[in-house]
Amino acid sequence: MKKAVLFDLFGTLVPSPPMAEYRQMVDDVAETLGVPIDDFFEPWMAVNDGRLNGSFGSSEAEVEHVAAQFGIVPSDEQMRRCVAVRRDAVRRWVTPEPETVAALESLVSNQTKLALVSDCVFDVPAIWAGSGLAPFFDTTVFSCEQRIRKPDRRMYETALGSLDIGPDDALFVGDGGSGELQGADSLGIDAVLLDSHSAAPDVLRVDVRDWDGPSVASITEVVELVSRGPDETAARRGVT
Repeated sequence: MKKAVLFDLFGTLVPSPPMAEYRQMVDDVAETLGVPIDDFFEPWMAVNDGRLNGSFGSSEAEVEHVAAQFGIVPSDEQMRRCVAVRRDAVRRWVTPEPETVAALESLVSNQTKLALVSDCVFDVPAIWAGSGLAPFFDTTVFSCEQRIRKPDRRMYETALGSLDIGPDDALFVGDGGSGELQGADSLGIDAVLLDSHSAAPDVLRVDVRDWDGPSVASITEVVELVSRGPDETAARRGVT
């Protein structure tokens, strides 16, 4: 029986953002700055790695960096609106489905510790405390705050250290982005692909890698994995 579960966020606990919605958010930022939307999107995406690994230090600095490429220094009001647009979108995206809430409730009721290990921008920790997911988690590890990204071993080690457990006592669950499953496996953490959202078309996913280890189709199955172990449950249900 596992003592803890380390969860990925997007594509796992919540669906990955639909590309149409993500593009609309970026377009809204561009319009707020007075930049043609067709000119703004490519420079914005070009620095996505920097947003995820916290290179800019804040949401505001991320906007300033791209705006500067167009010779723009955002006013205080423009910056306030840009940040609000982004965080309103993230609040919508970080809204768990009832099935996810039920699974997390089951895990917590069974005294399972929970950690979030997410590659994300600063808008996620900014809205996290008010999300429907926050009450279930004992600790969070956000890439932007750590200044590193999965599959860097320190992401997982930080979560394990906060929970005061070893790799053998943990299960990592994710959709396979950022090489996260391989990163967990390399540390001796049992890793399982949650495939409930990954097949959705036209969503924002980053650095997805193939995984030949255990997988499940629903977060509900994770509750059973914690008590049985991924290999045993996969064999019993015929999943791969």
